[in-house]
Amino acid sequence: MNVRIVCPLSFTAGIHYNGELQMNNYTVKLFILTNSLDGTINNIALDRIKYFVYREMDSTIFINHKEEEQCRLYLDANIKITTIPEEPIDQLVGIMLFNKLTAIVEDRLIIDEIEISSGLGDGIVYIHSQEENVDDLPIPEWWSTSDLAHCDAAFLDDDEYITLANMTIWRDLELQWPDEAEPEVGNTVVFADFKLLDETK
Repeated sequence: MNVRIVCPLSFTAGIHYNGELQMNNYTVKLFILTNSLDGTINNIALDRIKYFVYREMDSTIFINHKEEEQCRLYLDANIKITTIPEEPIDQLVGIMLFNKLTAIVEDRLIIDEIEISSGLGDGIVYIHSQEENVDDLPIPEWWSTSDLAHCDAAFLDDDEYITLANMTIWRDLELQWPDEAEPEVGNTVVFADFKLLDETK
């Protein structure tokens, strides 16, 4: 039986807006429908969501990707940034989270709707769901990848930007799906019958 759940999340992040950096406290609610009868899969999907929000979104700086110089200054100072295609208002942060978290759970959960509000946003709640039309919004590529990316690749140095298989990334965090688990390595020795290059010998 599919189950409907609400996943509450909260985190603190900065926004670069009108040339200023301000810290903001976000409150998020995800309205979710389980898409598997396997409780392990559901738990892994929820843990992926929490990891991305609490480890990648917390303490990041939301910034318009057009602010190229400022983006690089933050990165040079070893500060995490999350690039947004327009000014980082709550509504766009919510749309980004809806898309990215949907990609991260890879259809194991169905995120039906997201609610987001913040301190700087006067507590106004913005709601986004699959039914809403965002065709006029340029969607960055990383919004639809199931990895931990949260910045346009153009801002990362080539020698620092290494693309890893999604399965490898989540396996390193022990958050791979059960059917993607690495096979156990035994102590079996395999003897091969190698033919000589000169078959007359």
